[in-house]
Amino acid sequence: MRKLLKAKFLFVFFWIIVVFASIAILPNLESLLTRQESQATQSTVVNKQQQRWGHGLNGTQSLTLVFNNPGGKLTSYQKYQVHRVLNNLNLKADDYGIKQLRTSEMMTNDKQLLTASDGSTEIALAAVKTSTANLPIIANQINNAIAVSGINTAVTSPQLVSRQHTEQRVRQVISAYLIGSAVMLLILGFIFRSLLVPLINLLTQVIVLITSTSIIANAQTTWRLPFTVNTVVLIGLLSLLVTTLLTWSFMHDYWAENVLNTESDQVSLATLTIQYKRWLIVLLPLILLALVLERTQLMSLASAWTLAVVLVITTLATPTLNYAFTALLGESIYWPGTRAWRPRPKNLWGQFARLSHWQPILGCLAAALLVLPGLLSAKAQFADDNLHPARQAELTAAEFGQQMLTAHFGNGAADPIVVTIHNTKPVTTQAGLQALDAVTTKLQVIKNVNRVVSVTQPTGHRLSPFYVKNQISLINADLAGKQVTVTGLQKRLNTAQLNLQQAATARHAKSVDRLSGHLNKLATANDDLLDQLSTLNDTLAEPATVKGHTGRINRQFSQLDRLNDRMTTLLNDLVDDQNTVAEQAGKTDRKVHKVRQSLKKTTQALQSLLASLKVTSTYLTGLANSQIGESFYLPANGHLNSSYQNSLFTNVSSDQLTTQLTITLNSSPTSATSFKTFHTVQRVVNDGLAATPLSHAQVTTSGVTSQQAARHQLIATHGIKWALLGLGILAVCLWLALSSFTLSVILTTGLAGLSLASWGWTQLLLTHWFKNGPLSSAVFLWGVGLLSFHWLAVTLITVNRRRWLRQFNDTKLLRHFYLAGQSVWPLTLFELTYLLPLLLMSDSNLRALAVMGLVGIGLSNLCVPLTLPGLITWAVRPPKFPKKWLAKFRLTPKNQ
Repeated sequence: MRKLLKAKFLFVFFWIIVVFASIAILPNLESLLTRQESQATQSTVVNKQQQRWGHGLNGTQSLTLVFNNPGGKLTSYQKYQVHRVLNNLNLKADDYGIKQLRTSEMMTNDKQLLTASDGSTEIALAAVKTSTANLPIIANQINNAIAVSGINTAVTSPQLVSRQHTEQRVRQVISAYLIGSAVMLLILGFIFRSLLVPLINLLTQVIVLITSTSIIANAQTTWRLPFTVNTVVLIGLLSLLVTTLLTWSFMHDYWAENVLNTESDQVSLATLTIQYKRWLIVLLPLILLALVLERTQLMSLASAWTLAVVLVITTLATPTLNYAFTALLGESIYWPGTRAWRPRPKNLWGQFARLSHWQPILGCLAAALLVLPGLLSAKAQFADDNLHPARQAELTAAEFGQQMLTAHFGNGAADPIVVTIHNTKPVTTQAGLQALDAVTTKLQVIKNVNRVVSVTQPTGHRLSPFYVKNQISLINADLAGKQVTVTGLQKRLNTAQLNLQQAATARHAKSVDRLSGHLNKLATANDDLLDQLSTLNDTLAEPATVKGHTGRINRQFSQLDRLNDRMTTLLNDLVDDQNTVAEQAGKTDRKVHKVRQSLKKTTQALQSLLASLKVTSTYLTGLANSQIGESFYLPANGHLNSSYQNSLFTNVSSDQLTTQLTITLNSSPTSATSFKTFHTVQRVVNDGLAATPLSHAQVTTSGVTSQQAARHQLIATHGIKWALLGLGILAVCLWLALSSFTLSVILTTGLAGLSLASWGWTQLLLTHWFKNGPLSSAVFLWGVGLLSFHWLAVTLITVNRRRWLRQFNDTKLLRHFYLAGQSVWPLTLFELTYLLPLLLMSDSNLRALAVMGLVGIGLSNLCVPLTLPGLITWAVRPPKFPKKWLAKFRLTPKNQ
């Protein structure tokens, strides 16, 4: 029982328990990686916008369905087939979780938006309610459902393409590391002539990977610590590399110690002590630095805590497991060999050290020639879109759809910039719409902007009925008609005035004629009366004896009475007619005068109205030709317009508090031109909404360009601060470990120069020579992490616990660098074993990591022996040429 309490057994039992516990609590890694990828491609801002949007789209993800005729324009029959397929898909929307399907036939605005200008391609937009993990499955099902004979079809989205690339990268990383681990078995077996050492290393790697993965996954799930999928590349590489290096170091030292001591347990314990003394000085600064970087705002840097976890587990597990196995197995661990690989009497490290020691200036010049081209080529240019296909000949359906989309709708069509404006009051008020339209118009004239879609311009172009200029044109046309009408009224009034005057005179003339007739009748009656009087006088003059004299007189008197009565009647009628004529003449004169005065006033009013209409028309014409004519105005019946109704549905939220501006660029989403345009867009939107009812609205942006621009801005703002922070922490750690401030500054500066030079050489090789496009910032971070470990391992092995200035000896110096070279070449060989398979992968980021790692390793392996021995020699024996130059220019104290 006591034997089981020994350290070698306790270590084995402990790590067995740890591994099984890690496996037991290990969460679903696929769902973890999927969730992290989803968070990387769809920020919390986008999720909040989606919740505000309404229209039943909460929790949905967008897919673009692409239909392309490779032979030219879509024929009428092909269009019929496409629309029939889409109609069938819409009927089965519930089967695929489709909450909204927009096609070119459903809404008037979408006919222009969803049809390519060359007529060869149509797209449809589907909002699918599904989880991120199931999105590729749904996309594949829809892709199968929309297949049309003779037409290229595909289902794509930026999230889909990015996720496929990430999954492909993870698979390729696993493949590369498996290849490297298999080769590592052969290398370790060849170095130690042993079968057990490689197997022990493989077992240790498995234990470290399982334990680290479980701790990282559970910590991230429990505390929501920052984590990116790209971190898997670096932590996997360093885990395998450090484990192999510590195994090799332990087994090498164990073999060296075992030659002098036959007690296996004592040798194993002594070797364990040596390992921690040697490697803690390398690993502790990296662990501390990784923990500090966890506080940064950049997700890629903040994920460095995972690196600290891996290094801690590796540091704890590898030496202790090697101790346990060597203590248990003893010398049989090297079975079937009898000795390890013997070192060569010379190596390049020692030869370069001799050159540097002999002529330090030559060594420094050689190192400068290696480093300067990289430093001069290094630029802060990178692209993290994760949208470019790895192999053009082997495109996935999403990649193929993305390429068709960009080829026929523009480079920026795959992922446009979306500006979301959220206000506390409805944005569809008259003033709100005018502000949005003004911003839309300003955005359209920005260089590199292809199209801007908004609620007032739903097709990227203006809707004519809603602009003051067009509305004024209609008003002017109506005013012109009114002018013609008024002119006609004026003419008719003048005619009516003349007719009225003529009608009144005619009536008066009739009255006078009637009076004249009465006068004529009176004159006739008077003549008849005179004749009757004459007759009566003649009768009265006759003798009374004339027969019938009396009767004739009586008849004549009766006739005279009748005539007298008639005369009286005529006189009365004449008086009446005379009075009537006089009265009518007065009334007619007054009425005609009054009417003529009224008509005159009416005519004057019509003339003033006509002149006013002309002035109004002239004013409106000038207004239409001014800047105001370009303003948006929603008329009273404008909400009945079908284009405006469709625009409200697609560009405004259901509560009308949120609207979106969709900006499509001419350049690809992550090009330098797109980032420049994005900043201009931000400035124009903010300035355009100032001093408007939307001045206090919340403005957010989304899309790949927005995400990467924010990342670029974050790096540009804090990058130097983070770099200085990391280098400062590293310098302090080295100062405390080496007890030399100068040496810590030299090593820290060397690491900074090595990282920049390696990045520059990688950009020069891949971006400028092989035209692979901008590299990802993840490549730089991966490379810096790998080179930091390599640089510290190489330099600290060389300079740790050396008192060169106090005990300087040329022979010992060169001997030491030769021995240091024996420790450097296995590390380099191990790194090459894991980096070279990455060159065979199709992922451009993995290849770039391999190139940067190989370049940095080569530079460090060359520059350290070329410069450090010379610098140490100069520190002990200062060079003579500065004194000669000072004397030449009379700057020495003697000449002064």
